[in-house]
Amino acid sequence: MPAMKNLYKEIHLRLSEVGDIPKDGNTIKRINTLSGLVNGMIRKGSSHLPDIGSGLCKNMDANSKTIAAKRFVENKWIDFESYYLPYLIPFLHGILLCSRLGKGIVLVIDGSQTGKDNATLMISLVWQNRGIPICWLTKKGSKGHFKSSDHESVMTYAIKILKPLLPEKFPVALLGDGEFDGIGLQKLCLSNGWDYVLRTANNTVFYDGGERFRAKTVSPDPSTDCVFIPSLDFTEERFPNVNFVCWHDHEKHEKPIFLVSNLDCPKEIMEFYDQRYSIECLFKDIKSTSFNIHKTRLKKTGEVFNLIIIAAVAFLLLTAIAIKYDEPKWRKKVQRIRKDRKVLSFFTFAYRLIHFFIDNDVGFNFSFQFSKNYK
Repeated sequence: MPAMKNLYKEIHLRLSEVGDIPKDGNTIKRINTLSGLVNGMIRKGSSHLPDIGSGLCKNMDANSKTIAAKRFVENKWIDFESYYLPYLIPFLHGILLCSRLGKGIVLVIDGSQTGKDNATLMISLVWQNRGIPICWLTKKGSKGHFKSSDHESVMTYAIKILKPLLPEKFPVALLGDGEFDGIGLQKLCLSNGWDYVLRTANNTVFYDGGERFRAKTVSPDPSTDCVFIPSLDFTEERFPNVNFVCWHDHEKHEKPIFLVSNLDCPKEIMEFYDQRYSIECLFKDIKSTSFNIHKTRLKKTGEVFNLIIIAAVAFLLLTAIAIKYDEPKWRKKVQRIRKDRKVLSFFTFAYRLIHFFIDNDVGFNFSFQFSKNYK
């Protein structure tokens, strides 16, 4: 129990000290509850209500803690702007200060099943080969049921969050798979001066001047692994000035990958797309690697959305731990040290390390004041 209280204390301290949150009575109570639920999620590695409720440091029986957890995820006053964004902004400030971002930042858009009969569409920031959750949309159905308007809505919100944090003309690139190649999303990127690299289907129609063709009719010469065709009109709507890459690296891909972009360097387009898997790592991190959010029994969309708030806050705090303690002294406590590579991702390292701290009663703290010397 002391270990549980110590983790709760550190989480609560971090969530309470953010100055942008109004400190009225109800908000304070919700932050107290959020701290306990994040505590339970990290300790138990589960998204089931009894498990996250177990992190509440109150003199309550188990059933009462489960009821408190249920009330939190059902609460209509729990929203992204009040209970995630105030923690995300200082975290992003820290990331932008401590990272080498001369080449800009990379965003990924993707969807995943979350909860029973619900799917979540998320924008994440690629960092350390993982995705940091920026914003998301949850709705009924499977991940393939998101409309172009949903893609544009979540992207518009990501732009609203990130634009004030970035210097003018700062390079940003959006990556996405085939369902995200809509013209509206491309227009959003272009209107904000951002780049994009999006996969497209093999039957996508292009126009090269007066010539109409489909992506699948293009294939690389045996001496190379890609074909690059610039300044095409995209789809029957003939959206102009879209660059097209047919990429078929036989060692990596069973079938060709078709990409559309506003970038004019095929190598750069392919290198960017290679980073797209990072959001799959993010979904893996908040699902099977740690919090098992896909196993929640929650069915209502609002409840699943609020559950993701808890998981996303936990993700930020664990990332802060990884940054603060990422050195051989601490890595060797939870993994084998190798000179050629890091054995664990920063998230898995943090997840194991925080349990090491708790189990061995080692003092620690969360902080978004990252060292500017961090590489």
